[in-house]
Amino acid sequence: MTAPPCAAYGHAARRGQLLHALPALLPMQSAYHAGWVVLQLLGIISGLDSERAHIVRHVRALARARPIASVYVAGSADCGLLSVLHEAFGADIAGLDVRVADRSPVPLALCRQYAAAMGFPVALEVCDLGAPPGPAERRYDLVLTHSLLSFIAPDARAALVGHLAARLDVAGSLLLYQSVRARHGSPLLSYSPEQVDSMVGASLAAQRSAARCLPMLTEHELEGIVRAFCAAKITHAVASEDELIHSARAAGLAGVRCEPLSERELAGHRPATPESRYVKWMLQGQRAA
Repeated sequence: MTAPPCAAYGHAARRGQLLHALPALLPMQSAYHAGWVVLQLLGIISGLDSERAHIVRHVRALARARPIASVYVAGSADCGLLSVLHEAFGADIAGLDVRVADRSPVPLALCRQYAAAMGFPVALEVCDLGAPPGPAERRYDLVLTHSLLSFIAPDARAALVGHLAARLDVAGSLLLYQSVRARHGSPLLSYSPEQVDSMVGASLAAQRSAARCLPMLTEHELEGIVRAFCAAKITHAVASEDELIHSARAAGLAGVRCEPLSERELAGHRPATPESRYVKWMLQGQRAA
């Protein structure tokens, strides 16, 4: 059977894929992933949309500087990073070796459906990204990750960056995006009861609008999903950009760059984490010969 041609990326197509996947996603009983998708569909959080243009631009710049034939996506809340690669490479993504890795099979199922619908291959791997890659494992031209460090305890982050760097082929690039909340230090970030109620209220208001209504959900079901998401989303604040730079250099990466994303382009960001008055940073480095 001939594979379907690779379809072009489009915001509407990605939203349609998430809507199509939602009825199968909910029975998987993954509070974080189900809530993440529902809140995006309702317009309560923006997910990667406010940063998409930045990431696409950075990936294309790397591809112009050195051909990229293989990409390792480390961690994925849904199919967002995969769709960013799709937008960056267009139909050429069908010729790439792309692997998405996460500890949960739920986002990988979303990635499988997205890739199949868009007409390009993807490999999927359930794994612990906190473990180093084996000596015989494939190395990649690009390792891409977003917000992964927020889910890692501070004393384990440097080791994780080292493991990501170890997945790079010679001259391959690590492209990491991470929010920095300097005034929080290292405590856990979790929702207060007032913040949970605010998320629930906003979600119910969106559900009552014709533009955002998710007809497969009752208001009672929606409130349960949002409250479960808020209980599941507990993250660690990254205190400074210096931490990112030191981790990359300790991992042996060369040409390390760490710079904030444009505040103007992030102005429409709708965060999923409480107290999210933060700056998002891009960290980039290459594996030396």
